[in-house]
Amino acid sequence: MAGEIELSAAVDAEEQHRPSASNIVGGLLGWAARAGKDLAGTGMGIVRELPGGAELERQVHGVEKAVASGVRQWVDSVDERERRHEQADEEPAEQTASDLPAVPDTLRETMSELLFRSATSRREDAREYLYASILRLIVPDEARILAGLSDGAAYPVVHVAERSGITGTSRFVLRNGSTVGRAVGTALHEEVPNYLARLQTLGLIEIGAALEGLDDQYEILQTESRVREALQSAKSARIVRRSVRISDLGARFWKRCDPAALPDPGTDINAE
Repeated sequence: MAGEIELSAAVDAEEQHRPSASNIVGGLLGWAARAGKDLAGTGMGIVRELPGGAELERQVHGVEKAVASGVRQWVDSVDERERRHEQADEEPAEQTASDLPAVPDTLRETMSELLFRSATSRREDAREYLYASILRLIVPDEARILAGLSDGAAYPVVHVAERSGITGTSRFVLRNGSTVGRAVGTALHEEVPNYLARLQTLGLIEIGAALEGLDDQYEILQTESRVREALQSAKSARIVRRSVRISDLGARFWKRCDPAALPDPGTDINAE
């Protein structure tokens, strides 16, 4: 019995003095960093000119890569085995929300990355990031609408409003019915009100005043299925005439993303 106690104590002492995985990684990474720093301190150009200098440079870079990848993979496997061992020793119990493993806080990590980009990006980089984000948000029909508005053209828009008999106020049964969908050839004409709402939220279009001298187009617009349904669903409906055109941001966005500005595939960009 005494022998078993001494053996257990010895094992516990060994566990306490055993370097942790993070300490091992820290030591190896520190050694690789010092090796690279020492090599850089001597002047990389001078080292490369010495006999075997180029090979020494490659070896140091190889050590850095090996430490950064291979050792971390090993540590991950060790941590996984330890986690499984701890779970096996625990008695099974009913899990509650607080017992579940923590989910990586990707939201805070993403915000941290955005703040870092904001602090370090040039104006050109920030603008490119904005335009790339917009491209990921819009759908093909919305891109087609922007293309149709890119020349500065404006199209009729109508809202369908219903007036309340008690308060006298109005609520919109439908917003952004427009002829622009059929004019530019969208695939889903019935979704044009939603397309315009999304593009307006992104700041790419403007909904403005009614267009003068286009009464016939506004009349035709009232025959669109979504507009007809909205008029039929309201007890005392009225039409509010508006228009849609591209915004300043939309114009800048289109100018940067306009596929017509792509070079001809058969053109040699290196030619004089």
